[in-house]
Amino acid sequence: MIYLNKQTFDTEVIVMQIIISHVNTDFDALASLIAANKLYPEAKVVIPNEQTAPVRQFLAIYRDSFDWIEDTLVDWSEVTDLLLVDVASLSRLGNYTDQLDAEQMTITVYDHHTPSGSNVKSDYEVIEPVGATVTLLLEEIIKRKIPISPLEATLFGLGIYTDTGAFTFPNTTHREFMVAGFLLEQNMNLEVIQRFSDYKLNPEQQHLLTRLFSGAKTYDKDGLTVIVSAHQIDGFLIELATITDKLLEISGADAVITVVKMEKHVHIVGRGRSNRIDLRPILEQFDGGGHPRAGSATVRRSELDDVLAEVDSRLDLILKTAVTARDIMSSPVATLAPESKIEAAGHLMDRGGYSGCPVVEDGRLIGIIARRDLEKANQHGLGHAPIKAFMSHDPITVEPGTTIEEVEELIITHNIGRLPVMMDGQLIGIVTRTDIIKVLHS
Repeated sequence: MIYLNKQTFDTEVIVMQIIISHVNTDFDALASLIAANKLYPEAKVVIPNEQTAPVRQFLAIYRDSFDWIEDTLVDWSEVTDLLLVDVASLSRLGNYTDQLDAEQMTITVYDHHTPSGSNVKSDYEVIEPVGATVTLLLEEIIKRKIPISPLEATLFGLGIYTDTGAFTFPNTTHREFMVAGFLLEQNMNLEVIQRFSDYKLNPEQQHLLTRLFSGAKTYDKDGLTVIVSAHQIDGFLIELATITDKLLEISGADAVITVVKMEKHVHIVGRGRSNRIDLRPILEQFDGGGHPRAGSATVRRSELDDVLAEVDSRLDLILKTAVTARDIMSSPVATLAPESKIEAAGHLMDRGGYSGCPVVEDGRLIGIIARRDLEKANQHGLGHAPIKAFMSHDPITVEPGTTIEEVEELIITHNIGRLPVMMDGQLIGIVTRTDIIKVLHS
């Protein structure tokens, strides 16, 4: 329902029902705004003025293709129904938050972020752990058989594609694939999705990326590498999130946190690639939020050094407990003596289903014999020979507290299938490729 203010007939529109999302609007937020309008056609979509650069580029071409109004045209004190998408906190809506009377409004929320203490008290909400908020709205659109245009399908696809990292982020669910199939049936344009999801940094952004890379501090914690980088610039520069994404990519770290002061405010962006990373304990300290491995916060009128010190002091809180060699190793370990015959070693491996065995002499680990070593000996008719002639010497070992990330790196770097676990010079277990695969796919 829309009412015109008679005193400012040509400039102000009093809108009673509003669909809104967070500032720094990304494609999932934009897609969710338009999708929600399909479900609530009486409401008006307001797109925040602060948008990510790819969204601004998209709207520069398609802004007239969607039904929405400027936030400056809304008398926020008159809003009676507020529908939040891709956000559940009023504090992330922008400068007009103070004009909203939450107690007098009916509030509906569609979101896929984990609920936090800053969430608004809503009258109705759909908050589920899916890859993108637009997924939740699309499921309802499909259920109600509401038609969508190819352009809408493309925008909805952009929301899913970018928020799931092209269906590779761990928050991606089967539900994203289901609705993506529906969008393809509605003639979603994959070329447009590819174009707008691949954002190129401008020279100023490239310069900031270079400064952040050169000034990065590296912390090795419990088998993970965390990078924290801070910088101060004059004025305001957009796309710190994209810059942080690229810093994570080129650094090879498990997590990157950028802390940048722009004008009077300090902006924090966190990105992670390990499932042991949860950035929220840092970001929520500054009233920010997001996902465990992607989020942001803005600390208004603050000093860079103060914020950076607080970030550094909370780094231990973002790491989940490591899985170690002790947790996944097989024990006790079947071993062979160096004088054991090739044929006997083969029988032992067949019975136990082993692909290799440690070789121990006088309680001391001296080598590893693999099934392929036995096969090589048998090909030459040497089944009677001792295994010491074919075993690999000086095996690489790990300790019980070695993390699974470190174990995996050793296996990849040295192309080996098993790592003996040693404690006080004694063999206490063994970790194999199979053990790693079980953990990765559990």
